[in-house]
Formats: sequence, structure tokens, C-alpha cells
Amino acid sequence: MLATAEFTRRMRAGKPRGGFQIDDWQISEPYEAQVRGLRGTERLLVVDFVPRGETRARGHCKLSVAVDPDTGVADMLR
Repeated sequence: MLATAEFTRRMRAGKPRGGFQIDDWQISEPYEAQVRGLRGTERLLVVDFVPRGETRARGHCKLSVAVDPDTGVADMLR
């Protein structure tokens, strides 16, 4: 739920995204992965957002959000 909230917030911020709808994305189950960030490497939960249908045709690619299970801090991965 935290990953979806962060993804939605990021996609709706800034420039218009052409009618962004969360239903245009397939959401993976969370999985644990090593993520390297400014604070070094951490084991975080990662959720992938994969475009489907028209969203994919518009050139969107897979986006991922990492969530720290201890603090609940979420951030989009690059």
C-alpha cells in the first residue's frame, strides 16, 4: 500500500501524465531485494509497476518503488 501511494504521488506530481490511471499498471507482489542508495546497500521490499495496454504503447517502462519495512519510508528506484 505504501509503494502504491508513493508511485501514485510521483506520477501525479509535476508535468501532466496524459490521464494517469493506476489501473493502467500491473502491480507485482512485494519482494525483498538488495538496493544500493546514498546510505549504502540495504535489504528493502520492492514493488514493480509494469505498464499495460495503451500505457505501454505510449512508451512507459517498468517502474519500481522500494519500501523500508522497518520505517515505512518509500522511494522510487531509478
